[in-house]
Amino acid sequence: MINKPLNINSLTASCFDYLDQGISVTDAEFKLVFCNKQFMEILELPEEMFLSGDTTLEDVFRYNALRGEYGEGNIEDQVKERLDLARLRKAHSFERIRPDGTVIKVVGNPLPDGGFVTTYTDVTDNYNDRHALEIANRLLDERVRQRTEELNNSKQELSDKAMTLEMVMANVTSGLALFDKDHKLSVWNDQFFDMTDFPSYLSIKGTPAREFIQFDVDKYQYGLNATIDTTDKILEHFDTDIHLQFMHHRKNGRIFDIHYLPIAAGVLVSLTDITDQKKAEDFLRRNNEILEEHVQERTAALQTAKEQAENASASKSAFLANMSHELRTPLNAIIGFSELLMMNDYELINKEKRHEYSEGINSAGVHLLQVINDILDVAKIEANQVNLMDQELELHSLLESCKQLVSVAAEKRNLSVTTIMQEGLPYILGDPTRLKQIIVNLLSNAVKFTDPGGEVKIDVGRCDRGGVRISVIDSGIGIAKENIAHVLTQFGQIHSAYNREHQGTGLGLSLVRLLTEAHDGFFKLESELGVGTRAHVHLPAERLCIQQA
Repeated sequence: MINKPLNINSLTASCFDYLDQGISVTDAEFKLVFCNKQFMEILELPEEMFLSGDTTLEDVFRYNALRGEYGEGNIEDQVKERLDLARLRKAHSFERIRPDGTVIKVVGNPLPDGGFVTTYTDVTDNYNDRHALEIANRLLDERVRQRTEELNNSKQELSDKAMTLEMVMANVTSGLALFDKDHKLSVWNDQFFDMTDFPSYLSIKGTPAREFIQFDVDKYQYGLNATIDTTDKILEHFDTDIHLQFMHHRKNGRIFDIHYLPIAAGVLVSLTDITDQKKAEDFLRRNNEILEEHVQERTAALQTAKEQAENASASKSAFLANMSHELRTPLNAIIGFSELLMMNDYELINKEKRHEYSEGINSAGVHLLQVINDILDVAKIEANQVNLMDQELELHSLLESCKQLVSVAAEKRNLSVTTIMQEGLPYILGDPTRLKQIIVNLLSNAVKFTDPGGEVKIDVGRCDRGGVRISVIDSGIGIAKENIAHVLTQFGQIHSAYNREHQGTGLGLSLVRLLTEAHDGFFKLESELGVGTRAHVHLPAERLCIQQA
């Protein structure tokens, strides 16, 4: 789509692509500055013709002339003729029959700046219908002429009916029936019976109107509750001097526009099938509603994306601020201790001090490595660069190795770490390194935020969905309900005075969630402030092995 100088945003331009009409806009120099998708489709123009952005009206005329769109003749003469007409800068409207028989209606209007806006509509069906109607009208005119001659040659007694017959024949596309003043059928056309499915035994001159109405009532054309009172009420239409018009929905789904027209000879009943017209109106209305919904949905999506971007920016800003502490603290320790060790004063820095400083360097380095590993793991997962090395794993052994990794920290805080496992659990299929990373992260958090003397439990069992649930439960400080969603996001931390005493990037729970989802499972966090936290890792039934533990 060309969309350069015009002040048309992408949403409006997209809306133009949903129109049935092709639209083009040229500037004062006849350069094409905008067109929608239908413009190229209706005129069958190649997309590469518009790639340069410098396409002119002359280019389009020449392309059409070269492929025979304007018929036989000199190509340059054909192009010049059309350019001369365009330079007149007058509004124009015409239809052009293409070599393949399709018909395009072209409507151009000049713009104040000297350019043109032109619409292109495929009117092939309308053109064919119009010509078919012209032929039908000629045939109708011929039939009327013949009928007039017949009437002129008929007996004098038919002269009083000539005007009535002309009125009946003037609108043969509708179903017509004339009932006389005694409500009896006088004149009708075939369409009246074809459209209504009235039986042939009613197509007899003199048939009472009540018979037609009662037939429809008996066929439930007026609903299941129609009675003889319904027949009497409809029959009252034949006694009025007022032109009545209403729509009637038939059982077969057709919709009729019905007219009761009082005339000198009685009442003329006209039936017009407007089903297709109503469907077209409904289709257009639904399209407008859908377009409006799409606009609203797109607006809402853009607003959501904006809010998500703002939230992500705020979270990353907070993360960077946190990283400043998490990275500088161990680096400062490493630099400080290493500078002390570089001193040659063996009296001031004795063997014990050197050992203490070495331990400090090692501890700071381990923590720094963990921070960097967490950041890299999240980046890999979000970039879909984590490949799981699935193996059949026995849960009890996996959990015991995880407990061993946090045992020293648990002993220092005088915490008990216990395991409760349901009997008969199957082996699971997963990446042992990543599953350990999930469980160790949860255990480390539980140990870190549980007061000395507290309890940490690992509860493993089958879940309702047929998979396996691994829960880590602690009696620690807990998390307020309104903060649970936040800590599950990347970089999310609850910056309380308590947890600021502990090191961490805020990526631990986010890593748990992402790695669990990588195993086709889901992670759920439940917590209550001051009571404790329950972290649940659910692995699906597809991750279970037939082999039993």
